[in-house]
Amino acid sequence: MVIDDKEFFIDNISYVNRLVANILSLTTLLTPAFAILSHYKIFDINRTFILLTFILTVPFSAIQLILVFYFGSNKFKQKHNQLYYYLQNFAMYFGLTISALILGILGTNAHIGIYISYAIIIFLSCLYYNTRVTKTMAILSYIIMLASMYFKSLNRVNEGMTQATLMEDFISYSAGFTIEFLFVFLITWKMTKRNHQSMEAILNKNIKIENTNIEIIKFIPAILKQHEIITGFHTEHTVSYVDMICRELKSNGYFTDVLTDENIKLFSAAANLHDIGKIFIPDHILNTPRRYTPQEYEMMKMHPQKGKEILESMPILWDGRFNKIAIDMAYCHHERFDGKGYPNGLKGEDIPLCARIMAVADVLDALLSRRPYKKEMSLTEAMDILEEGRGAQFDPVIVDSALSIQPLIYMYSQEVATKEYDKITSELEWRQQNMDSIQNGRVITEEMQKELMKNS
Repeated sequence: MVIDDKEFFIDNISYVNRLVANILSLTTLLTPAFAILSHYKIFDINRTFILLTFILTVPFSAIQLILVFYFGSNKFKQKHNQLYYYLQNFAMYFGLTISALILGILGTNAHIGIYISYAIIIFLSCLYYNTRVTKTMAILSYIIMLASMYFKSLNRVNEGMTQATLMEDFISYSAGFTIEFLFVFLITWKMTKRNHQSMEAILNKNIKIENTNIEIIKFIPAILKQHEIITGFHTEHTVSYVDMICRELKSNGYFTDVLTDENIKLFSAAANLHDIGKIFIPDHILNTPRRYTPQEYEMMKMHPQKGKEILESMPILWDGRFNKIAIDMAYCHHERFDGKGYPNGLKGEDIPLCARIMAVADVLDALLSRRPYKKEMSLTEAMDILEEGRGAQFDPVIVDSALSIQPLIYMYSQEVATKEYDKITSELEWRQQNMDSIQNGRVITEEMQKELMKNS
């Protein structure tokens, strides 16, 4: 599974916020419980105390539930990503603080024993794996605890429950509690720190594994280069174009339920494999320096099916999610939005999203790159062709996203063209010399091949 450090800890905040919200919702039962207990003289709890408990538990629990279950929903996150993160951080401190205040109010009552229960707040804060949160809540809880102990002693003195003075009673309570609290704080702070370090170590290990898998996947274009250099470079280019388009789609609010940071990484990695089926295409077709004949084109149209067959035997990666994306991308990237593509004539959103994105990236690079039978097009010409295919060959919103990032596409296409020009020129010259020799009836020996490569 792809794990992003920041994303994991933010998602964990949302998860613990839900736990705190559920605990707070249970505190709303305190008001009717106190009223019943007071009515039957089991506890001597006055109405003011019951009302104060109501004010702290019911409205604030409702606020926390709204913060967590409405503003913390995936639907809200997809539409308002930054606001979601801000509100979940606010809900983290809000929920813990309200919980501490509820315990503090309960602790002021002379007939209710609230002592080490304050540790609940600090232990809950540990679940966020954040030492700053734990320290902040420990200090805040300690201050609330001292205030609670003071009012508890005041009530005890006023009700004649002790012969000690107010300060004597307060000190006796607070001194013992402070010692307990220090032990709790040290344990929870160390626990939080250790848990955070452990989680970071696990995350880093997973990230290294995922990066290794991606590097192995990137090795595929290197193999394709040995078979056919243009396909190898094309594959590398589409990885970048898929990433650019995915991020632009997400920023514009499209497919945000699918285009998470994790899935964008998987989509980009899978682009390395979209033309893997071409290794089954005979060299004389794949490397021809002219346009394909109808028969050769029919042979080329087999590469999606062949790619699917190869990828179906691939080991399970990322819980199988990568396998599905890679297969869909390889098998369906020549389908058309209007249903006139191949191999199955899928239409519209029946075509997997990853393949619809790949279709645009695939054609975009084909237009902007040199081929044995054509020169590269200008960015304007390429974008005009994409726009002509909007709604017919391509998903309209994906075309719109490509059009909106033209400066990025131009810079990248120029950068790779400069780096790859000499290699592609040499490859095309070698192909032409090879073809000329075959047409003239000459047999190319290994020595002649080396000489051609040396001179090209």
